[in-house]
Amino acid sequence: MIDNKEIYQGGFYKLMREHDRRRRPFINVEFTIPDEDVDLDRLHQRSVTAPDKTPGECEKNSAEAKWVELQAEFQGQSALLLLHAMMVAISRRSAPPPLAITLFQRIWAEKGDILANELPTRWLISAATTFADCGRNSDQRALGMGLTTLFDMIKLNESERRITGQPGNKPFRRDRSIRPAIMPFRMPPYALRSGDLDRVMLSRLWLLCERDPVIQPLGIRMLRMVMTDRRTIFGRLQKIKDRHAT
Repeated sequence: MIDNKEIYQGGFYKLMREHDRRRRPFINVEFTIPDEDVDLDRLHQRSVTAPDKTPGECEKNSAEAKWVELQAEFQGQSALLLLHAMMVAISRRSAPPPLAITLFQRIWAEKGDILANELPTRWLISAATTFADCGRNSDQRALGMGLTTLFDMIKLNESERRITGQPGNKPFRRDRSIRPAIMPFRMPPYALRSGDLDRVMLSRLWLLCERDPVIQPLGIRMLRMVMTDRRTIFGRLQKIKDRHAT
């Protein structure tokens, strides 16, 4: 029975069914997985060529269709990025082949600095999610989940905020004629001028980043993005604190 009070109709039962549907394994996945000892240096030096077909010409939900889609996305870029993207796509599905996870881990262990510098934000987040799902140890899984949640919440927060037309680096000004609304779950509000929740959150993620050399390049890149871009809630909070201190 559907609870009409739930934000998402059908509740977690429906959410999980949708989640499981998105994670269906690819068909004929062996098509896109190279040998475990594939030459990563040669891949990095090689450019991705244009696909000779479209995803629609491939079998539905096949690894080949995903490969063709990614080939078009990474055309002209390093073939190492294409292989990484495919291993991410395979590893995030249900029951991924162990070789796909092995290659994902090897790529980050041997070429992590290259990936951290060359991947667009979308694929940095996808890599973090893959570590959360398939990490070799608790530090990888914890940091992967932390980075994914951090960037997903920034995306949700800033996507809603941008409809106001306010630039991301400009904090909202308080309207003292309006009584502040009650916080969700009756939580006490964050002390915008003196609180340290934002600092503690980032510090805990950085600590995890220092403990595992494989995920470290990814963690450093993503956390430095948060540290240096003033168009997020973190930048605005620091601006409020700096203004109050002055």
